[in-house]
Amino acid sequence: MSKAMILSPDHARQLVAQHGSPLLLVSTNTLQQRYRILADLLSRVGLYYAVKSNPHPAVLKALAEAGSGFDVASEAELDAVLKYGVASERIIYTNPIKPMGAIGRLSEKGVATYFYDNDLELEKIARDCPGVRVILRINVINPNCVVDLGQKFGCHVSAAEPLLMKAIQLGLHPAGLSFHVGSQTSIPQPYADTISACKNIFNHMALQGLPLEVLDIGGGFPIPYKANTMPIDAFCKPIAAALDRYFPNTKIIAEPGRFISGPAAQLVTRVIGKETRNGIVWYYLDDGIYGSFSGCIFDHASYQFTSLNEGELRPCVLAGPTCDSFDIISSGEYLPPMEIGDILIAENMGAYTNASATTFNGIPLTKVVEIN
Repeated sequence: MSKAMILSPDHARQLVAQHGSPLLLVSTNTLQQRYRILADLLSRVGLYYAVKSNPHPAVLKALAEAGSGFDVASEAELDAVLKYGVASERIIYTNPIKPMGAIGRLSEKGVATYFYDNDLELEKIARDCPGVRVILRINVINPNCVVDLGQKFGCHVSAAEPLLMKAIQLGLHPAGLSFHVGSQTSIPQPYADTISACKNIFNHMALQGLPLEVLDIGGGFPIPYKANTMPIDAFCKPIAAALDRYFPNTKIIAEPGRFISGPAAQLVTRVIGKETRNGIVWYYLDDGIYGSFSGCIFDHASYQFTSLNEGELRPCVLAGPTCDSFDIISSGEYLPPMEIGDILIAENMGAYTNASATTFNGIPLTKVVEIN
């Protein structure tokens, strides 16, 4: 058993006997601890949990109680957060592209600041919600991330000033800049480089009589899956230094998701089928890539598995329960021999797992159980 496990083998078996499987076990204590770790390391930064990473009610409730802010990307996410009495000042709506007609409804629910990265979106905001605060998202090119967000979002740095000036022309209040270095960024240098680039834009706008007020440094803080990552204190230190150097008196916010929710959950799954194909044992599990292992596809995640069995580690393939041959979780695992009904546990399963799962083949979403 891994030392990182939240539960013992006996507890895992007890939970399966009580609830069946698969099970996504969420530790609300771990959620709050992860939030506080990042809040302490980036003490100047207001943290807004990225709801998209895991919007389960137990997660939102625990973080609301811890004092976290929330980053939402849709009206449904906003509604989910508001259920826990979170004040609108603790919520940011960061999606640069918003559905037609949504801005007015969002405004009625308390959203006072909108993000954008192009002139057409700016015109939409000005038409549907005149005079509001807007934050411009700039593009980041970062080869050191696992999930590149720069292909889809963010304006080029050279377009920042014209888009900020256009906001003024449309009667809006340009409040600041936003960026996201990409998910699972392996080194902190892209943050420091982009913070420096943002400072240049802040300076140029101040010279034109438009002082910006806020900088959003996004998310991307990494967690270890199979590969180790830089310790989070070492990771955050140069980010904090860059903020102190370039933005000593500016409001700073961030949108951490995976760092907080990822390590706070583990998946308990069972073997439901077994077959030897071309000399390799295949284990078919009761959860797969259409379910909680959706991160294998969308996030390029490679999860760490722990068997409750003892024995020599042997090569095997882990596959999901659907009829689709694409539903292969991992083809390069080494695990002790298992039989039908045996339990397997996957770690760091709290982010972008149940959030992006489907009910393909009529297989229900994995049950979430809160543990501490």
